Amino acid sequence: MAAVWTRLLLLGLVVAVAHGLTCRKCPIAVLGRCLGPSAEVQCNSTTSSCFSATTAFNATSAIRLQSQGCVINAACDRTLASTLAGVGLTTSFRCCRTDLCNGGTSVQLSLAAACAAVLASLWAR
Repeated sequence: MAAVWTRLLLLGLVVAVAHGLTCRKCPIAVLGRCLGPSAEVQCNSTTSSCFSATTAFNATSAIRLQSQGCVINAACDRTLASTLAGVGLTTSFRCCRTDLCNGGTSVQLSLAAACAAVLASLWAR
């Protein structure tokens, strides 16, 4: 019976790893309120990090825009300067690599955690 549980655990871990990273996505937010459609998105194989970005206008730091989603690792923990219609902008990216770590909340127990709990309960016997 323990062999069956071990195989189920291994299968669960493979599925959980293949599942990919889930991030909160918000195209643009002001004062912490998402102005566009907010959702939980599945990152693809090239975007392996969740991000939260803050964009500030260089002329006035009072106006800040936020965004969230999936991003490539190369953009993580960087600050980029750009211009939009002649106005200077500075965007800072913060990244993380666990499900919904960029602001979303979830009450679901991950498959890997559930399998680990089942295996721990079997070993405790």
